Amino acid sequence: MSWLFGFFSKQPNNIPSLSEYHPKAVSSYRNSDCYVAVGGNENLLNYQTADNQVKFFICGLGISADADSFLCVKEWEKLLLTSSENITKQNGHYCGVQINDDSISLFTDPMGLRIIYIAENNEGWFFSTRLDWILKTGAFEIDFASFSSRWLLFNQISTKSIVKNIINLNCGSKANISKYKIEIKDSFWIPQKTKEISLGEFKHNLSKFILLGAEQNRHISLSLSGGLDSRVLLSLLINSGYKNWDCHLFKSESQMDNVIAAKICNDHNIPFRLFSSVIQNESDKLNYLFEYIGSTYISESAFTSQKLMQYSNLLQDDLIIDGAFGEMWRREFLTRLYWAGQQIVEEKKIADISNAIRCSRANIFNQETVDIMYAGINNQLIDIIDLLPPVKEIGFGNWLDIFSLKTRLVNYMAPEQATLDNFVTSYMPYIQFSLLNDLLNMPLSLRKNHKLFNKLFYPQSVDLIKYKLVKGNVPYPFYFTPVMKRVYSMAYSKFAPKDENNGLDLFLEGMKEFIMDAVSSSAVKSYASYNYQNIADNVNSYYKGDSAKGEYVNWFLTFEIFRQILQKN
Repeated sequence: MSWLFGFFSKQPNNIPSLSEYHPKAVSSYRNSDCYVAVGGNENLLNYQTADNQVKFFICGLGISADADSFLCVKEWEKLLLTSSENITKQNGHYCGVQINDDSISLFTDPMGLRIIYIAENNEGWFFSTRLDWILKTGAFEIDFASFSSRWLLFNQISTKSIVKNIINLNCGSKANISKYKIEIKDSFWIPQKTKEISLGEFKHNLSKFILLGAEQNRHISLSLSGGLDSRVLLSLLINSGYKNWDCHLFKSESQMDNVIAAKICNDHNIPFRLFSSVIQNESDKLNYLFEYIGSTYISESAFTSQKLMQYSNLLQDDLIIDGAFGEMWRREFLTRLYWAGQQIVEEKKIADISNAIRCSRANIFNQETVDIMYAGINNQLIDIIDLLPPVKEIGFGNWLDIFSLKTRLVNYMAPEQATLDNFVTSYMPYIQFSLLNDLLNMPLSLRKNHKLFNKLFYPQSVDLIKYKLVKGNVPYPFYFTPVMKRVYSMAYSKFAPKDENNGLDLFLEGMKEFIMDAVSSSAVKSYASYNYQNIADNVNSYYKGDSAKGEYVNWFLTFEIFRQILQKN
């Protein structure tokens, strides 16, 4: 990823040696108070350090507030000089540090897609875009109250760190650090209903983000699947008149995703690339998993992380776009909670809400730890409900979408985006700040049942609706509503074609030596929060042939790698 690492000292001329904490930097700066270094993907770095200029380092991909251009050094300098309040109101994903005479200022994008982690000790404050590098600076332990929703629900609810004594700076928040103190200025933006926007306005605004690279004739590559969201982007690309683009897909996707996406591209003479993992050696895969899980802290499982390995096939000069978070514009997040009814939210029936957004991973923790986690979930849900507008004020559908917007982007999408920044220049058109400002201005009735997206295919791209859509390797007709799709998928899934090889089993077979060594280690046996007997029974059962335990072993592997990173540091 494009990364940032720094330190601000509590005493002048007391900067320790810091190069051991990070790889070779692309650029660095040091004065009597602070040290800052940046590195990684140079296409996603903007900085200047000359004495007669504003000094700053910015990681990520900034996009102007009017969605007209990517922000470069001069635009960032102008923002810092003339409108610093707007520094956290740009599109894209980014975070940065401005170096002042006797302090530094840290800032983050409003969507929470890039995060700065901060830790304090007696000497000063460490800060970085990499949590695992911050863990090297001292002794830390997991905060199971914060971690709880990350493990037991569909994603973490709180924006706080899952590691004790570390601050997460995100979602437009700022920090100012001087010799004596750190001051955090929190931000909690949510979209407001101001005026109703038309279908034409939405299409125009979305198209601007899709075609941001066209003015410089940048090559755009669309991550195409069998789903609706990427097909909408494909439709707009086809009808844009722009020629310098193609599509790509990864073999880790379902078979039907590959089949339908390839057929669309072949039928329309669209250049199409199909990639598979470039890491074949098992030791290399294990090293990658430590890198991945250390930087994304269990936002995805070890097995799922393999998809991101494949992005190294793409050129760093390509502009990669995908349909992530398109569900926001078709009212498909939190459907179980929707059917549970708005009354449980209005009455703060926390146990019922929690059950409606539960996500099964692996029961690897002992009862004492589980009790802490359930209490943590209760507190997180109460806090977010208190922060959001009342359901009766904005409507239950809008409330659910804002809930997703404020909890899922920062906790699920942000770690993945930071990892992608290591390989390519990528962004997600559907979740740009200025576009999502209009979320409540698009009538809920139009967002429901795919109506908004379906209308975008007419009249120019009506041909694209003849191809089936895919969800979970189940193909279904384009015209299906969400309810029809779910009923059909439940009936069809029993007979859906399976992948040629059971990818999870193959993956876990490659990880068998590492997993079995971990289970037999004294570190795992003595880890205070583990339910060791449960872990040993399930892992041994899986490797004796009970394939139903595969997901359990996958998630145990994921957490165990993070635990080892924490313990090692």
